[in-house]
Amino acid sequence: MLIEAFVFIFGICFGSFLNVCIYRFPRNLSIVKPSSFCPKCNNPIRWYDNIPLLSFIILKRRCRNCKESISFHYFLVELITGLVFLVSYIKLGFSFVSAQYIVLFSLCILVSFIDIEWRAIPGWICILGIILGLLAGTIETFFLFNKSCLSVTSVTEFPIVKSFLGVFLCIGFSYFFKLLGDFGLWIYLSFRKKESIEGEKESLGLGDVDFLGMVGAFLGWKLGFLTFFLAPLVSLVYCIYIVVFKKSHLIAYLPFLSVATFIAVFWGDKIIKLILPF
Repeated sequence: MLIEAFVFIFGICFGSFLNVCIYRFPRNLSIVKPSSFCPKCNNPIRWYDNIPLLSFIILKRRCRNCKESISFHYFLVELITGLVFLVSYIKLGFSFVSAQYIVLFSLCILVSFIDIEWRAIPGWICILGIILGLLAGTIETFFLFNKSCLSVTSVTEFPIVKSFLGVFLCIGFSYFFKLLGDFGLWIYLSFRKKESIEGEKESLGLGDVDFLGMVGAFLGWKLGFLTFFLAPLVSLVYCIYIVVFKKSHLIAYLPFLSVATFIAVFWGDKIIKLILPF
């Protein structure tokens, strides 16, 4: 229990760092300087007001200086990150694989909350994720050769090959569906009298395509494809609400892709075997 508690505490502390990145990356601010500050009054946040989870509760969601409310997403990011670290450790222990998944999940949390606020993400984040995924595949392949590669029956099973195939196939596959979706949406909007708002003419954003390339780099093309098909199911209820009540097609889709990624990581192989038992 002590190890689990340590992992969770480390996770929420890392979640606090992710909060800094979520706020500063889209605004092109340094994550090093200045130190943490209130986005409403710009006053520095004291260390005892910056304790993950606890400070949010103790301060009752309000800045000590200006008394303005603090967004709940700060608490949520820290909690989700702590739980992701904990689940990854419980499922996989301390291992290279669990480290890969923690990196992937952290990137998922980062881009999801940026997407919620901005409906777009800095393109370099997913590019960085793709590079890290390919690097992980390279390192894993090196260890495989260093130990024994006799268990690998196909070239495509080598981690580095799996990563490269995952990137190219997932990007190509999702971009193809983006083009089809954009064409269908264009036809629909052509017959609609009301003008579409900015961004509503895209069925799938380029950030979503890059995201799936990142997932493919870490998980391979099979789980990348599964993530692509799981995301609409995860987002179904919310999408119906947006279309029916908000009369819009513009949603932040990366949070749903991130949830689908989490499902694919821990249950993806079982789902694939259930769908394709041969």
